[in-house]
Amino acid sequence: MATNTTLELDPEFVAMSAVYAALRGLDPEVQTRVLNYVAAKLKLASPTAQQKHQIADPADEADESKTEDNENATEETEGISPAAKRWLTRNGLQPNQISTIFSIGGEEIDLIADTVPGKSKAKRMFNVFLLKGIAAYLGTGAARFTHEQVKEACLHYDAFDVANFAAHVKDFSAEVSGSKETGYALNARGLAAATKLVKSIIESDKKSG
Repeated sequence: MATNTTLELDPEFVAMSAVYAALRGLDPEVQTRVLNYVAAKLKLASPTAQQKHQIADPADEADESKTEDNENATEETEGISPAAKRWLTRNGLQPNQISTIFSIGGEEIDLIADTVPGKSKAKRMFNVFLLKGIAAYLGTGAARFTHEQVKEACLHYDAFDVANFAAHVKDFSAEVSGSKETGYALNARGLAAATKLVKSIIESDKKSG
């Protein structure tokens, strides 16, 4: 008497064998239509849809991931001037790193840090000038701001010395040009000093965090 093997008795194998035998002589289009019909009758997911999902081209997945990264990057840098984007890249800075210092992504980029470093009013005032310059640079590509804008920021950060304001501005002349009437702007040296200040604030936030 012949002995049936486990393979011959396995219902799944028997079903696969029967389906294969029934489909192998048909055209591919007909095979697909039959499989989809049977799947629909049994209320199963379409085999062709599953196959498409399972053998998706890795290159397509990479492209989708790249697109998502680009969209995220676009959202993070929205409102930042092209010149400032290059400045960020050159200095190894990311928008999220400076988002606690400047209002990135808003209608207008401004200085929003909780505090500005500096043990004296004069030092804080100098740092406010630098940071206001960076805020303007981020938004417009020019590190230029008005007297009213910097005065408001100095008052907010307890850095406004009304009696010595003009003298302090004169002391900043190596990094800051301009006047009350014309407004102020950071020169190359000022932009370098401001960059160093931004990096030091980021490092300080990391340590305190």
